[in-house]
Amino acid sequence: MEYKSYKTYGNVIVAQSSDYKWGVLDLEGNEIVPFGKYGWIDGFDKGLARVRTHGNSGRVANTIAIIDLESDKAKVVEGRENLEDFIRLDKAKHPEQYAKWGIINEEGEEVLPVEYDDIWNFLGKNRFSTKVVKDGESHEVYFHDLNPSLPVRGQRNISRSYEDYHCDDDWRNDDGIDYEEETWYALTDGQYGDYPGPGVDYDFLSF
Repeated sequence: MEYKSYKTYGNVIVAQSSDYKWGVLDLEGNEIVPFGKYGWIDGFDKGLARVRTHGNSGRVANTIAIIDLESDKAKVVEGRENLEDFIRLDKAKHPEQYAKWGIINEEGEEVLPVEYDDIWNFLGKNRFSTKVVKDGESHEVYFHDLNPSLPVRGQRNISRSYEDYHCDDDWRNDDGIDYEEETWYALTDGQYGDYPGPGVDYDFLSF
């Protein structure tokens, strides 16, 4: 099999095939997570990796505009707040179009169910927890609860709405640097775009 990307994380390899399907292999090349099971797989950190189902990610980082083709007359949506508002309303109208997030371990097991609207990036962040978002509410998930081999860390009593962290760039997953293994997926109706690095582009939504 030919790979578009291929990166080793300890005892496992996260790879993207030439037909843009993601999978996880062991060091001998045996499949742990079948290619195409998830729409995207992050790198492993502390034996854990974020996964996302197929569908629109709902991200607006590095997006300058969305062309809304749902109405009779095409409309261009621009500006961070307008883009976020558009995605929020569109997600409420078309929830089936948007991806869900979860976390797997190095055995490919879903240690956090794939049912969340977002999971904040923790790859390479040297953290012992991350934030997960569901129905507009976020809470903290500790890695030692997902991977028993990790030491138990002290817990903080934090429960806020997603919007409370809007300006917290240190925590935000959507910080303009999380390029998903340098592949950008356009918010299209079942289509993707290959995006090799930083910059901007248009997202097209048509339902």
